[in-house]
Amino acid sequence: MDKPATGDPHDPHVITPECPVDCLGAVLSRVTFNLLARAYEAPFDPPKTVGDVLKLRREHRLGQISGLGQRRVGEIEVGLVFAGFSAQPSPSA
Repeated sequence: MDKPATGDPHDPHVITPECPVDCLGAVLSRVTFNLLARAYEAPFDPPKTVGDVLKLRREHRLGQISGLGQRRVGEIEVGLVFAGFSAQPSPSA
């Protein structure tokens, strides 16, 4: 039986698009997470939710964040899959 979430950021839970971006810290390295969460020198605001990250991924904009090269963008892709999201980003509307 799963234990109920207590609000502790270390409690395991299903990551959803509505989750704060902080939840991705469980599936990303610290460096990659920090670069993503702060979005240094990006032409957009830092993502606030996992849904924001999914949108940036779908729009192929993660690489616009300073320090997120191909390897770290790949890590984010794998982390999103590990969190239960599709391996292929949805086509842009």
